[in-house]
Amino acid sequence: MNIIDYLIFAAFLAAAMVLAFAVRRFRNARWLGLGLAVAAVGLAVFQYGPWESRPTLKVLERTATAEDVVTANYSLYGGIHTESARYLGTRSGSKVFVATRDANGEEIICLLIEAGNAPGLPIAGCAGMVSAHDPIVTMSDQAGRELTLVPDQYDTNELQAAGWTKISDNLFRGRQ
Repeated sequence: MNIIDYLIFAAFLAAAMVLAFAVRRFRNARWLGLGLAVAAVGLAVFQYGPWESRPTLKVLERTATAEDVVTANYSLYGGIHTESARYLGTRSGSKVFVATRDANGEEIICLLIEAGNAPGLPIAGCAGMVSAHDPIVTMSDQAGRELTLVPDQYDTNELQAAGWTKISDNLFRGRQ
C-alpha cells in the first residue's frame, strides 16, 4: 500500500465516525458506528487488499545461456546488472534484453537495446514494476521504433488489437 491507499482508508474511517456521531441520538449509535467502521475497513481491504498478484517476469528466473550475454557497455546507465540480462529477441538487427538494477534497495527492471549493425550507443530504459496491469517500460530504439516490456500477467490483447507485434512473451513492438 502507498500513501494514497492509506489516505483513502483514513477517509473511509473518518466517514464512518462522522456518521456515527450524526446519529448518536439513537439508542444503538455505538453499534451503528462500529458497524460502519467495520464496513469501511472491509471495503478498504476489498478494494486495496492483497487481491492483485505481484507483477513478475519469469524470463529473469531462467538460467542464463550464451545468448543472454550483453556485449555493449551500459555503465552510463548506472548500476545495471548485465549478468542478470536475458535475451528477449531481435528487432531490425538490434538485440533486446531485460535486466535488473538496484535503486535504493528496490529492484528495477531495465530494457536494454544493443545497436547490432546500426551505429550508435546502446540504449536502456528502466522502471519499477508497479502493477500487473501496466507496461513496465516503453521506449524507442535507435531508429525510433517503439518497444514495450510488460509483466507476465499483463493482458496483451489490447496491445495486439492496437497493432503492436509480439516479439516475445513480454516484449512488443509498436506499429510502423
